[in-house]
Amino acid sequence: MTFRRGHRAWRPGLALLVAGLLTSDCGRPNRSDQQPQVVWTLSPAQSVVGPAVLSVQLHQPSGAPATGATVTLEAHMSHAGMAPVLASATETTPGLYSVPFTFTMPGDWVLLVSTMLPDGTRVEQRIDVANVRPSG
Repeated sequence: MTFRRGHRAWRPGLALLVAGLLTSDCGRPNRSDQQPQVVWTLSPAQSVVGPAVLSVQLHQPSGAPATGATVTLEAHMSHAGMAPVLASATETTPGLYSVPFTFTMPGDWVLLVSTMLPDGTRVEQRIDVANVRPSG
């Protein structure tokens, strides 16, 4: 197979295109510093089958409490075949949301917390809960 010299002319152009695509996000502002801060606690601290409460504290980037948010929980067993546990939060004090739910079985769980602020900002958090124990 023979190649003509003109067929290699596209290589420098391709290299510039790839370099441009790889660096195109460099000018965008970092949105992570504009996201609300999420701090959560789970009680009881030693998770057992039965009732639990996930507390989610939200702060604006300025440090002010993030009020009026919609916070939902989707709890899944780490293995397939179990229906998820769904729950919604209630704002108990400005920026503090309480999500009562129930661990229905022992084992490892994944909690997916979705937060929607009134301005449309969405924050999602995954919480791994290992070794939920049988009650009793």
